[in-house]
Amino acid sequence: MRAERLAIALCAALLCAAPAALAPAGAGALEFQGQGHGIPRPPFPSPGAIASASDFLQGRAGRTSMAVVDSAGRISGVRIHSHYRSASVVKVMMLTAYLQMLSARHRSISSYDNALLYPMIHISDNQAASAVYSIVGEGAIARVAREAGMTDYAPNWEWWAYTQTSTADQARFFSELQRLIPARFYGYARYLMSTIEPEQSWGVPPVARPDWQVFFKTGALPESGLFHEAARLERGDVMFTVAVFTEGDPSKEYGEETVAGVGLRLLGASR
Repeated sequence: MRAERLAIALCAALLCAAPAALAPAGAGALEFQGQGHGIPRPPFPSPGAIASASDFLQGRAGRTSMAVVDSAGRISGVRIHSHYRSASVVKVMMLTAYLQMLSARHRSISSYDNALLYPMIHISDNQAASAVYSIVGEGAIARVAREAGMTDYAPNWEWWAYTQTSTADQARFFSELQRLIPARFYGYARYLMSTIEPEQSWGVPPVARPDWQVFFKTGALPESGLFHEAARLERGDVMFTVAVFTEGDPSKEYGEETVAGVGLRLLGASR
């Protein structure tokens, strides 16, 4: 608990600093406005890499889905519109709704705001998420879904973790984060999504780093064998997003291996 309080205090202190100060030294986590020049690159991941990831996913146990928005903005995958309970993946939508609320009220991020948002993302704290949900309301989250162009989103009044969504929804949403999150808070959001604690950083981040910057959120409902991840990957002027949803996995390790296996195949020789 002491370490957690120190981390929250540090994050709060950084809110008054320049955005670049929020990034870990040398990580370049906030360098998101660079522009490339010269001959256009082919879309990334390649169609072959996406096909390899799709074939891998088809052979895994349980119910699975994958959506990729490649660097050219094209979406593809496997069962991309299948509905799943979101689990903690929806917390990035909550974060976006909260930051939009602050912007609309012309407010900065206070220590109180940070004490909710930081643990909600960093350690996937459910109590903090419930507090955020009660503040912004379901209507604000539904608005984020509309703004992101989600077609499979549906709220669940029993519990926010049972929100219905799809990999297509989440891959599109993560590809639009820079547009959806107010510019003054975008660096803060990127900091949160790139510094999640190691226990929550399974799947894509371990196989993509350090070559790629990864902004992501995992989610799990272990009693249902449900393990999800949505991620935005950036390297130089290349950006793509991926969402992998699984349900009915025989174990947590198996679910995490499924998501990591998809990530490995999408990245291929680029790692």
